[in-house]
Amino acid sequence: MSLAVQMHELIESTGASRPSRLAPLSSRLLVPLLASIFGVLAIAALQFASSLLVPIAIAVMLTLLLGPLVRGMSRYGVAEPVAAGIIVFGTITLLGVAIVLLSAPATEWLKRAPETLRQVQGKLRDIGPVTAIQETATSVAQVTAGTNADSAEPRVHVTTSSPLQRVGWTTATVVGGVLTVVFLTFFMLASGSMFRRKIAYLFPSGAHRTRIKRALFEVERQMSRYLLINTLISVAFGVATAAFLTVIGVPNPVLWGAVTAVLNYIPYLGAFVTVTLIGIVSLATARGTELMVLACGGFLLIDLLKGNLVTPLVLGRRVPLNTVAVFLSLLFWGWVWGIPGFIMAVPLTVMIQVICSHSERFRGVAIVLGNWGSQRIP
Repeated sequence: MSLAVQMHELIESTGASRPSRLAPLSSRLLVPLLASIFGVLAIAALQFASSLLVPIAIAVMLTLLLGPLVRGMSRYGVAEPVAAGIIVFGTITLLGVAIVLLSAPATEWLKRAPETLRQVQGKLRDIGPVTAIQETATSVAQVTAGTNADSAEPRVHVTTSSPLQRVGWTTATVVGGVLTVVFLTFFMLASGSMFRRKIAYLFPSGAHRTRIKRALFEVERQMSRYLLINTLISVAFGVATAAFLTVIGVPNPVLWGAVTAVLNYIPYLGAFVTVTLIGIVSLATARGTELMVLACGGFLLIDLLKGNLVTPLVLGRRVPLNTVAVFLSLLFWGWVWGIPGFIMAVPLTVMIQVICSHSERFRGVAIVLGNWGSQRIP
């Protein structure tokens, strides 16, 4: 009987001690598990609410970009709402004029795109390596078509909406997004530092409020500086490209300069798309390949000077991201928000890096995203 009692006490003690041993392990696994679930839900929310979040993100970027101009006008006695109206609607007017001026050549190139591609394809056939690659691709396509010919099954395409309905829905979405960006940018610029003060007042302690105000002001200052300088570099890059294409005789150089300035916001991929477009245009408008080689080589030289001389000299090494962070940000934001995500990928990641650098808890994230040469690990 005493042996049974001892066994019962041993089982109870083992059962009682087991939760105490498993408790630290479960508590260590709970935080990463909850963080992973929250991350998945956040990414799903970014994709699901892209039509709402993309205009808000663009408005925030424009607010940071145009904020110094509004503050500069307010120093001379202009009220912030008036300055915001002048800056926002003046910028919209300039962009509208630029779009109207560039719409005619852009529409003409789009109409001539099939003919241009046929001309380029015909000229590429005269190049030996390209001809060999085309013959190999044709052979592979024929073999693949012959293999899949017997197994092909007829497909039934079901159209749920007419093209006119799709165009109308797309136009309404674009117009609604543009109006949201314009008015939200105006209201955020007109309010000045009101949102910084309201966010700071969410914290009860006076010391926390002061620190949050300083951190938010520093974040806004660094982001405004980065976006403004990056925009000026993009504009100068587009002007230099347009001037070079004008000298060598490529048609519509202003259009390709504007395309260069816009695509400069997309690292790596933007330069690749731009040099491809310039190569196609120059090859289609000249008899030989000399103009194409000159145009692409000159553009790549300008891009090399911009990336290795002008940008480090003007921006310095205070805010830039490391190469891996830039590439991953392009993949992530492009996957989440498409083309707008590609354009805003680097500014959004820089904003995250700057915000995390002002937080003790998330400073490791800032170190991982930032350039190791400019970040000092405490």
